[in-house]
Amino acid sequence: MKQEVLNFKFKLINKDFFVSQKNKLAFNLINQWPNWSNQMIYIYGPKKCGKTTIAKIWQEKSNALFLNNKNILEIFSENLDVNFIADHNWIIDDINYLFRNNSFDEKILNLINIIQTKKKSNLLITSTKPPKSINSKIKDLISRVASSFVVEVNEPDNDLLCKIIRKYLDERNIKIENKHLDYLSKRIERSYKSALYFARRIDEESLQTHSKITTKFLKNIIN
Repeated sequence: MKQEVLNFKFKLINKDFFVSQKNKLAFNLINQWPNWSNQMIYIYGPKKCGKTTIAKIWQEKSNALFLNNKNILEIFSENLDVNFIADHNWIIDDINYLFRNNSFDEKILNLINIIQTKKKSNLLITSTKPPKSINSKIKDLISRVASSFVVEVNEPDNDLLCKIIRKYLDERNIKIENKHLDYLSKRIERSYKSALYFARRIDEESLQTHSKITTKFLKNIIN
């Protein structure tokens, strides 16, 4: 692995999120709120690429109400007042998952219609698929969602995983060779959360055992 791949500048926003070239557009868009050119933002990408974390960062800024598979039944079981919907910002997390059995399609369409008609609030949607690939029998709903400002977020590659781990360990004065970073990054889940988890494990184990970071050391941690 070439040394220059570790020179890329990226920023830790919270304990589980790094800004990089893979998610910079989505993160910048969140920071531009409330000056959005579109009432609806649609962020899609593979699982565990940071979409939900981005949505939660926006939730803190906008006081948005968060809808996901855990609470949508409870929230939609109530007759939501039109003004209540219009007066709040909303997040629909993993909309493609919610469309699996088409139980909430009409209610989601109603929510979007009110937001777009009243023009007082914003909606952020996350998904694993682009808008035109979502599974809904209501064509009008697909059209509404497709009218969003669409941003793709990619999972971190091996180089970025190495940078995250190296940055974490450098801040704790723990040295790790490039070959060991390369070994580790190719054997863990390709996600920000995984990179931080293993960086913390290295930190904890090296302090407890006073061991050098070797291939054997990393293999034990991975196992």
